[in-house]
Order: sequence, then C-alpha cells, then structure tokens
Amino acid sequence: MVNPGSKSKRQLDWIPGSATIEVSSTETEETPAKSVFVSDFLGSKTTDHPRQLVLSYRPIVIMAQRRPLDGLSILPGPVLEMVLMQLDDLASLYSVYRSSPAVFRLLHEDSTARRIFQRIMELSVPEQTQVLIRKFTFLRWNVRPAKDLDDFIEKYIKDDTAFEFPHDIPLSVLCDSLAAAATIRYLAHAGMHEMIARCQQLELMQLQNPKLKYIRNPYRTPALWNSEYFPVPKPPRERYQQADAAPVSTIEEQRAIRAIWQLFLVWELHSFVNGQSPRWNWPPEEVSRLQNIHFEVIWWHALRNEIIEPIRTVNECSCLFPTLQSPGERVRAAKNLVFTAGWKLPCDCSAPSASLIQDIDDIEFSHGAPGYSFVLGRLSTWYTSPCRYVAFRPFRRYGFAIWDLRRMQGLGLLSAPDGTQLPQAPRSDPDEYVRWESILSQEDLEEVEQRRKHFWPGTEIIAVEDPYKLRSGS
Repeated sequence: MVNPGSKSKRQLDWIPGSATIEVSSTETEETPAKSVFVSDFLGSKTTDHPRQLVLSYRPIVIMAQRRPLDGLSILPGPVLEMVLMQLDDLASLYSVYRSSPAVFRLLHEDSTARRIFQRIMELSVPEQTQVLIRKFTFLRWNVRPAKDLDDFIEKYIKDDTAFEFPHDIPLSVLCDSLAAAATIRYLAHAGMHEMIARCQQLELMQLQNPKLKYIRNPYRTPALWNSEYFPVPKPPRERYQQADAAPVSTIEEQRAIRAIWQLFLVWELHSFVNGQSPRWNWPPEEVSRLQNIHFEVIWWHALRNEIIEPIRTVNECSCLFPTLQSPGERVRAAKNLVFTAGWKLPCDCSAPSASLIQDIDDIEFSHGAPGYSFVLGRLSTWYTSPCRYVAFRPFRRYGFAIWDLRRMQGLGLLSAPDGTQLPQAPRSDPDEYVRWESILSQEDLEEVEQRRKHFWPGTEIIAVEDPYKLRSGS
C-alpha cells in the first residue's frame, strides 16, 4: 500500500509506450470517515449505513470524473471497495484506477484487487468471456507454460476449468488484464461503428413486385429432388431506404468483445513465442509452425464456425490493422491507437449496464447471429435462392456475424418472427433474397454462378460452410 506523503510508480508492460502510472499523495493524515462528509459529496441525506452509500455509487463515480478523484479518499476503505464492486465493467475500474490515488492505494492492499476484479467480472461479463479473461490473465502470469502449440491448445483452448484466480495472483497481472479490457472495449466499438457506416452506405434493392418469381420451375418433384434450376432474367427492382443506424445493443457489444478477446489470446501467444523477448523457448519447428498457422485453425479445436466467424469479422476491422504482417505488429499498433485516444470511446455509445448483460440469453449468445444463420441456412442452400452456394465472406465486412435481429430488421434484410414487421421489412421470400443479392459485387455474383455451374450436373459437389461444425480434427 502506498504510504501517505509518498509517490508511487508502477510500470504496466501491457500499456504501449511503457506507460508509467504515477500517484502522488500529499495527505498527512487520513480524512475521518464521517457520514456527513460522504453525504455532502453525494448530495444526499446523511446516513451511517454502508449499504446506502453503496447504492449511491453512480453519483460518486460521475462526480469523480468531474472533480479531482482524490475526493474518493473521504470514503472508508471497506465502503470504497463496495462502491468499486458495483462498477459496470472492468474498463470503468481501469479508468478509475488510473485516475484516483485513493483507488490506486486500495487496490494495492492484499487481495483487494482480486476480490474487486472478480466481483465486477461476475456481474458484468458473460460467462464465456469470463473464461477468456481468466485464460488471458493466466497467460500473462505465465504460471501454465506450454512446451509447444499442441500443448497450448490443450491447456488454453480446450480446457475451460483450470483458471480460478488464487489469492496470490500479482496485482501487475490483474492490471494488465484491466488494461486489455479497456483496450478491447474501445476496439470493439471502433470496429462496430466502422461496419455500421458500411451498412448505411449500402444501396439495397427490392423487387418492384414482391410476388414475381425469378427462378424457373420452383416446384420440385421426387424425380427432380437433387436437380438444379437455372436463373431467369432479373425482374424489375427498385431502391429502398434502410432505417437510420440504431445504437449498439448489449449483445452486439458482447459478441464483438468476446471475439477480440479470442483474437488477443492468440496474439498474446505469438508475443510469448515470437516476441522481442520470448518467454517460452519453443523448438524452431514449433515456432515456424505457429508463424504459419492461421488463428482460426487454433480455435477450430474448441469453437464452431458460427462462433469463429465473429473473430474473422473483427480481425478485418481497420482498428486492428489487418494490413500488418505479424500479430505482434498488429497488437502493438492497436494498443498505441487506444493509448493515444486515452481509452475514450470513438462514439457516443452509453456506458454498459451490468443488469442488461446479465439479461443476455445464453442460448442466443452461444449461437451465430441471425444474419450469419440466414446466409448459411437459407440464402446459400435453398433451391430457389439466386445466391445459392454463396459463401459468407462477401457479407463479413458489414458485421452480419455480430448484429442482432433488430439491426437486421432495420436494414430491411430480415423479418421479425413474431409477425410485427417494420415498414422496410421484406415482403416475400423472393424479395428477401433479392435484397441480399443486391449487396454482392459483380465479382461475388460471378463466383456464385461459377460454383453453381460446377455443381451441375452433379459431378462435383460444392461444399457449403456448416455453421455448427467443430473441426477439431483439422
């Protein structure tokens, strides 16, 4: 714990530029923990009940952002700990930690940081993402070294059970994970708003007459069950306007955050093996194997395609610098981007709500987004689709593997299952297919046609991606 009247510096090696946090305290004695001071700070009626103070934590944090955060020092340590446990996410804890000497001192007390970290994570992070954060933290701690890539996959990819935080976990390791959480939230929002902007720029088309048929012979007989149908000239189409962009929803944010944690876990492995100061001494052949393997091949051992696709999506966002060659270069560039911005979100999205995160449907979160499921479940497989055999890749840059049903309805690409439709909703199945087809470029359409020709007359089977496949043997 930092002594009064002293200065403390701490090096956070996960922060770019070797950032050093300096905390200076000129206090000579502790401020008495009298309820009148807390009440004046909160602007509420005086009380001596700690629980009532905790219920008012939001004004404390908001006021702390407007005033010098030394004001938090008027709270007794146990009360301040309860206040911090009610923060909405780990990024908020990191922000207060960087700004408040009182919080800095509190977290340096024995096991306090671990208790606060775990409590915030349990309240504000979906269980799947909690496991990723624990894995990242253990990897930073380097208490479970892996001797080669297969060993890493067994310990950090397949195993989800051996990552409970012990009492002696170092504060420096937890701070690295806090910095990573703040960085990842920034990158998630930067990437999502980049994809939202692309969606709003789409020139989407619909059928002028939604009842028109655009595929010859749409009715199959048993004798023609496996036959292929040739496209007919395109019927008349017209432009329609999608709805204005809606705010990022909780499940969209959490899908993007989970995907970046999965990406960062693999990038952290690269830094351990291929970094400027490697911490794991792998054989040369294993180092070469890691350098030449794609991140999704590592995750194939534990994740289905429908969960890997959001990782592919965020991996191509400009804020993660996909043009750079090595994962080490990319992670350093991403950290520097966020560090330069001071972890301030590049958008006007509201702060996360822990209660909304707890309301996320686990089944929905564990499966693919509606747009991804539609492309692979109907658009690329249904015999009357003009985009039969289309891959998901052309749609990736628009974020369809992350968006929820509400956003896809606003774009006019999906209908509501309960029958309550938006004005721009598809008016028929052919109309829905045409809208998706209008997203594709000429090169994409030529590829679809080429795949269709290869299928006919059945001499070559075209593989369509299975969203539920777990390619553990790859």
